[in-house]
Amino acid sequence: MSQDFYRRRMLILATSLFAYLLVFFQRTSLNVLQAELQAEYAMTALQFSSLSAVYYYLYAFLQIPSGMLVDFMGSRKTSSAGLLLAGIGSLLMAWAPSYFWLFAGRLISTVGVAPVFVNTLKLNGEWFKPREFMTLTGITLFIGNGGALLSSYPLSWITSISGWRTAFMTIAFITIIIAILAYYIVRDKPSDLGFQDHSLPSEPLSFKKTWEGFLAVIANKMIYYPIFIYAFSFSAVQTFQAAWGSRLSQTILGIPPVSAGFVVMWVSMGVMFGALIGGRLADRYGRVLLMNIHLGLFALVWVLLPFLAEFHATIGSLSLWMFSMGYFGSGFSITWGLGKEIAGRNYSGIGMALVNGAGFLLAAIFQLVYGGILDRFRVNGQYQWAGFEQGNLLLIVSSILAISLALYYTFRFSRKTKIKPEKIAKSGVPFINKA
Repeated sequence: MSQDFYRRRMLILATSLFAYLLVFFQRTSLNVLQAELQAEYAMTALQFSSLSAVYYYLYAFLQIPSGMLVDFMGSRKTSSAGLLLAGIGSLLMAWAPSYFWLFAGRLISTVGVAPVFVNTLKLNGEWFKPREFMTLTGITLFIGNGGALLSSYPLSWITSISGWRTAFMTIAFITIIIAILAYYIVRDKPSDLGFQDHSLPSEPLSFKKTWEGFLAVIANKMIYYPIFIYAFSFSAVQTFQAAWGSRLSQTILGIPPVSAGFVVMWVSMGVMFGALIGGRLADRYGRVLLMNIHLGLFALVWVLLPFLAEFHATIGSLSLWMFSMGYFGSGFSITWGLGKEIAGRNYSGIGMALVNGAGFLLAAIFQLVYGGILDRFRVNGQYQWAGFEQGNLLLIVSSILAISLALYYTFRFSRKTKIKPEKIAKSGVPFINKA
């Protein structure tokens, strides 16, 4: 390939990765603004929780239509339109004179960012070779979780200087700029610019064909393996990363919220480096092999948590546990590649969206169930370790189910390992050995 091809490919990659960083930033930005927003709008705890949780539920339910739109309209149009809508939502939140308009802005932003992740994976699959896909997926997760880190202390610092409205205004303008860049830079596949495609040629899809493809994918029993493997592993990670990890740290260690935030930060660090290193190893040594190793150790880490708490954990040891949980939990990223290949090239967006949406939906449910269990053991407004023990059983079982399904998937379909990558788009056969 020419230098022009590699230059354009890197521009497209950089644009899509920055867009995904903004998705993570939007998802987690409310955490550090809780006090300011509740004071500004006299919110109850329930109102603030609803403002935060609506992202997860709406994002999960929008994954299927997002995947269909990506396959039907292409990544360029879907990503640029979605980011523009997300920018408008952020502007509405910055301007919002009441809780109603703040909530409306959050809804619009969520609708806008819903297709960005699937768009990014779709572009990775179109512009890079099959054996590079998991490496690119690891880089994508690394950059995305960087957005979560930026929405912690840096956002808090900016808010303390200029106020939360200015912070949201800045987010809005950056998002709109990336939307414009996506429209002018991103192309759906190399052949759109006269370059040779890396894989089998794809056909333009009508809405009828897209719908038929969706029905065919959900009728394929194979797609439910990556769906449930991802859902059970991702939900366990998110329950701590997004909701209850800080409270557990405070309960075990007796530390203030700021220190607990430092401990939970190591979950994001673990996911970032686990995905980055694991993605490269997966492309080199085999995707399903890497997934089994990671998810097996992920289940072991969860089983060790009660012993860690019993033997007087420290900030250092609990931070190491959080990092290990995130690092090995990042094995869930393999399932996006499996969903892509099972669905085939024309409907890869649908396959990845089904996997991603199921994970977010179960994560939202797990967070509510975990909180309900904690409430049963709350004494004088204080959460007790006994409640966390009961809640952690849910996550231990979930992690064991994830590795059990992954192992069954491997041994049940090990006879398929001779399938060549270039035949996957036609056959829809699960991809087990390395690309």
